Amino acid sequence: MLLGPHGLSLVSDIERIEIFAEVGVMLLLFTVGIEFSLAIIRRLMGTAFLGGLIPIAIWGLLGYLAAPAIGLEHGQGVFAGFLLSLSSTVIPLKALADAGQVDSPHGRAVTAVAVFQDLLVVPMMLLTPFLAAGGVAAAGDGSGWTAPVLALLKAGIVIAGVLVVALWVVPRVLASLTALRSREVFIISVFLLCIGTAWITSEVGLSLALGAFLAGLVVSESEYGHQALADVMPFRDSLTSLFFVSVGMLIDPAVILSMPFGVLAAVAVVVLIKPILIGGMLLVSGRRPTTAVQSAFLLAQVGEFSLVLMRFGTGHEVLPGAVGQVILSAAVLTMIITPLILAIVPRLEPYTRSWEERGWWRPSRDLRIPAEGDGGAPRLANHVIIVGYGFNGRNLARVLKEIEIPYVVLEMNSQTVRAARAEGESILYGDAASAGILERLGAREARAMVLAISDPVSTRRAVAVARREFPALHIIVRTRYLMEVDELYRLGAQVVIPEEVETSMEIFARVLEHYGVPRDALVKHARRIRTERYEVFRPEGRQSPGQKKDEPEALAGLKSYLSAAEVQICSLPPRAAAAGRTLRELDMRRRTGSTVLAVMRDGSLTPAPPADMRLEVGDSLVMVGKPDQIGSAIAMLMEGAWDDPGGERA
Repeated sequence: MLLGPHGLSLVSDIERIEIFAEVGVMLLLFTVGIEFSLAIIRRLMGTAFLGGLIPIAIWGLLGYLAAPAIGLEHGQGVFAGFLLSLSSTVIPLKALADAGQVDSPHGRAVTAVAVFQDLLVVPMMLLTPFLAAGGVAAAGDGSGWTAPVLALLKAGIVIAGVLVVALWVVPRVLASLTALRSREVFIISVFLLCIGTAWITSEVGLSLALGAFLAGLVVSESEYGHQALADVMPFRDSLTSLFFVSVGMLIDPAVILSMPFGVLAAVAVVVLIKPILIGGMLLVSGRRPTTAVQSAFLLAQVGEFSLVLMRFGTGHEVLPGAVGQVILSAAVLTMIITPLILAIVPRLEPYTRSWEERGWWRPSRDLRIPAEGDGGAPRLANHVIIVGYGFNGRNLARVLKEIEIPYVVLEMNSQTVRAARAEGESILYGDAASAGILERLGAREARAMVLAISDPVSTRRAVAVARREFPALHIIVRTRYLMEVDELYRLGAQVVIPEEVETSMEIFARVLEHYGVPRDALVKHARRIRTERYEVFRPEGRQSPGQKKDEPEALAGLKSYLSAAEVQICSLPPRAAAAGRTLRELDMRRRTGSTVLAVMRDGSLTPAPPADMRLEVGDSLVMVGKPDQIGSAIAMLMEGAWDDPGGERA
């Protein structure tokens, strides 16, 4: 805005950067195609169709009806409705990632709707030339709505042809290119595929963006999709930033100041109508009121792809300049106030949960928990309640089934519930933060409840409710991060397992075991670390008298196993007695107390060598142990000072 022709006019010719901006848009849609894949499109169809497509269609209808009132033709009104209908993908997903709620029910719903809306930008671009003033500005020989229909059919044929050819050819070409082991060649080839496909689609009368999206979709179906995405992302971010610069240069502050009420009215329409449409459709799809409200307000802004569509429409002169400025300004303002809207959302949750608890909303009949006497499953006792049927919950259920411990699973993803029920799983739909649902799952008679979900907010709420309503219930919580441990213990969990810390513990346990620390000592210290609630991993870890500064108490005992140890390398000369014998025959750990960490042979290192490895002249053995143990080991290797099976000294 500052540098453009409506600001300081340091850049008066916007076309100078439009070429780079166009490439940025192509790469943006190319990466969207890579991140999609046909499997994801199929999986998102249910929620995304109702939450994404239908609200956009309603926005188009509202624009069509309101067009005469604001001095627009009907086609222009539809285009304006399309612009206001698209929500941001970056803003809500960034907010969800910061809160650790991407895998929560509302996180999954937001992702489905936002990504599906991004996909719908492609057909919107196809329709844009036919929505310009006059209705058929670029329709060729067609008239009315015949031309758009023919264009869509033409696009469908082109898309099918590109996909068929690319699905057969592209994987083989990429495989040949990766065999060259040249990263530069691979990157250039990916760019060629993106720009080349875009050029082909533009030559047949379709948009560059459509071709870029198709190219990304094709790459996503190959095994090289992740690498291509990683290589393209830096270029995409840089060139896309030029696109947003070009959008900023289009904003005319004078027009905004001359029509402030129009801009504010557009903002109000978006912020009020969009949550109603998206939230209502999510309720129709079977989502809980809490999930629907949270998702709707996360998507209550005009998104970055609206700017892409507007920039595309500017080239076809779809909207009058003043109307375009109002919509563009409203889009930017809705993005700016989104954090304020998100701050209000948590305050609405108590109301939506009260609606659920009062029975004002009920899930579909096939997901309801049967009441006693309704012919449901018999009441359980001494069982385990598993909350969440993701990777951890599924594995726990399989183990409990194998050892015949009764359990019941509680899951908030309706598709997961239906799929697991079809496989005969004991799974029910419901929220673990509802005392009524836990009561009907037999929480008073349960032996334990395991929370294995990825939503920290829902986890904390479920722990608090379970501890308050069922004080005898043993609660085990899986969480991702160490910083959540203290709060979960405070709320009443008996065991909290942070994934990042347990992974670190297993890594250093394997390393220390390789250094000769006894396994029982490692188990003892691991137990101590857990008892101390992982204080050893905190920067402010407690210190005991005699400890060095910042030396964790739980690790101080391990030093006794390593303080007197040293690492030595011993090479076998031609007359070494150990040459020709296996490590099992030598049994150095039992006879000398030292441990062979690795064997170097012909410049190749073999860590943790197998017991049946036969030593050869010239081998170098990396050994760890106390000095006297290392000395005994060297004597045994050189002089053959070991006990043979008969008990005689060799």
